[in-house]
Amino acid sequence: MIKLRDYQEQALEAIEKALARGVKKQVLNLATGLGKTIVFAELLRRRGKTALVLAHRDELIQQAEDKIRLVYPEAEIGVVKAERNEKDADIVVASIQSLHEKRLKQWEPDRFHTVVIDEAHHAIAPSYKRVIDYFNPELLLGVTATPFRGDRVTLAKVFDEVVYSYGILEGIRNQYLVDIEAYRVQTNVDLDSVKTNAGDFNLGELSERVNVADRNEAIVQAYVQYAPGKKAIVFAVDIEHAVSLTEIFRRAGINAAFVHGGTPKEERREVLDGLKTGEIPVVVNVSVLTEGFDEPSVEVVILARPTKSLALFTQMVGRGTRLHPDKERLILLDIADNTKRHRVVSVMEMVGLKNSVKQGQRLTVAVLEEEKKIPEVREFISKVFPTIEVEKVSDLLVEFSDTSVLPDYDWRDVLGELEELREDEDMYLEERKKFKEKWGSKNYDTSTLRVSDGQKKALEGFGWPMEEIVNLTRFEASFCIKRHLEAMLDWTERKAKVWGIILGTTPDEAKKHFTAPWQLKPMTKDQFKVLKQEKIPLPPGDLLAGEASIILGKILSNRKNGGGSLAGIR
Repeated sequence: MIKLRDYQEQALEAIEKALARGVKKQVLNLATGLGKTIVFAELLRRRGKTALVLAHRDELIQQAEDKIRLVYPEAEIGVVKAERNEKDADIVVASIQSLHEKRLKQWEPDRFHTVVIDEAHHAIAPSYKRVIDYFNPELLLGVTATPFRGDRVTLAKVFDEVVYSYGILEGIRNQYLVDIEAYRVQTNVDLDSVKTNAGDFNLGELSERVNVADRNEAIVQAYVQYAPGKKAIVFAVDIEHAVSLTEIFRRAGINAAFVHGGTPKEERREVLDGLKTGEIPVVVNVSVLTEGFDEPSVEVVILARPTKSLALFTQMVGRGTRLHPDKERLILLDIADNTKRHRVVSVMEMVGLKNSVKQGQRLTVAVLEEEKKIPEVREFISKVFPTIEVEKVSDLLVEFSDTSVLPDYDWRDVLGELEELREDEDMYLEERKKFKEKWGSKNYDTSTLRVSDGQKKALEGFGWPMEEIVNLTRFEASFCIKRHLEAMLDWTERKAKVWGIILGTTPDEAKKHFTAPWQLKPMTKDQFKVLKQEKIPLPPGDLLAGEASIILGKILSNRKNGGGSLAGIR
């Protein structure tokens, strides 16, 4: 038997408890390198019933089969892919591509008690949806290192609940993963003109911008400077980019090779064997080493491909975080290009940091620096709201130290959605029709009617630069404002829940302080001036204008009732 780690046992316990509560469609989130395949293999052993495991790559299918045999050697395991159709086994590991309608119908909908979807962030795709909708298992379990999608389509359309999560930072802190030493390599490449498709850069346009000699030379020089001779995986945009990078590595005297989706299996195996032995220290790849690849001795990850997808970024970094006897840390070389119009993901977003990681700083050190602010926030809450037990509103400690108006969704995300809408003429006309029905014909002439003054102020509150705002029609501005508010709904509800506790009201009552765009801006200069005059200890980072108005309103109300500035503020 395999001895499970503590968090793996906790994950299995969480799955069973959620199932007992009636949650049949679950997500298990374990960071890359933390043994998610071992966990679901052990789950199948404990359940001891029929099961179907779905995956989308040969490597993942082989990995699932191997791990299930390791953990559950007495199990009858069959594989369904291409010409193989071992459909009658108790446990079937299947390629999602192979499950066309005819193959699906060879099973009854209730044939499998458990259905596991490996790399479940793909489950929203039509190919998966068709299979998921066909079967009726006791338990549908999605397993992923990244329970979010780059195009921001929620997995809630498939699953009911993330029942357990153990992220990359927890893995590092508990020494199940190596720490990350991050370096940013700044280039002079401008990405503003690159369009967005499905939530990430258009690859053809991106390649044209980044596959240039100066940028490629800078990448190789960064490897020579920060990680000479160490085993490295480089993520390139496309084959042409991979070829260019490989040639420059070789000209620098570094043995490098590249692999991509069209590389013959035997050739790919030879290259990856060379990486394992150290004969080929640098392997450049195009979208083939993001999932299902496991080489723990890799010490360097080079992100030559910029991305707007947090899921993809996390997958790429995760290729180098596994433990290995000869590895102390992962060296991450993040290639930073210039852009105002796009929000490119960096290591900050991956672990939820508010501030940039310093050059060469370990990730755990950067996180500790931010956590030092928490006592200051605790002091703020205890002084301003003395009757509140701070432990009951611990989420507020994080919220107060977050200076971002939109924690995970800024104006460039919305602009990308608008640009995609413009390219879909039918959808654009449909959205305009809805706008006309709501606001009337006078607002409908989008060829002449530009963004209103009120819309300008609202979009500025969401961080939009005026040079982008003035290019919008009134309909487009309305679409963007609506998307911001929709994207913030979950965050707003969390804010309202915490403030409801503080104010002794319901979340719905507290929510009125976080609905208007002006309330979601940082507090105004006038609000700041009054709070300082009242000698209110401000937390590190800005209060939102809505939060400042709550405090000022309470002070004013208290004075009308004959109290001091802070006494009895609740």
